[in-house]
Amino acid sequence: MEHKVVANNKMERYSIAYFLCPSYSTVINGCKGPSVYRKFTFGEYRHQIQEDVKKIGHKIGLSRFLL
Repeated sequence: MEHKVVANNKMERYSIAYFLCPSYSTVINGCKGPSVYRKFTFGEYRHQIQEDVKKIGHKIGLSRFLL
């Protein structure tokens, strides 16, 4: 999934690491409306990344958790 930002040349832009190493038991879920992703834990996400890198040489990311 590609991340894009529309910059505003009149104000500074700040980035905050929101998804930075939560507990492995933390449940990741959408906060509004129907989510396109199933619920999963941060531990499941990390494990899937490690498996992807072992098997195919790079991580797939969140698309592995699409409904």
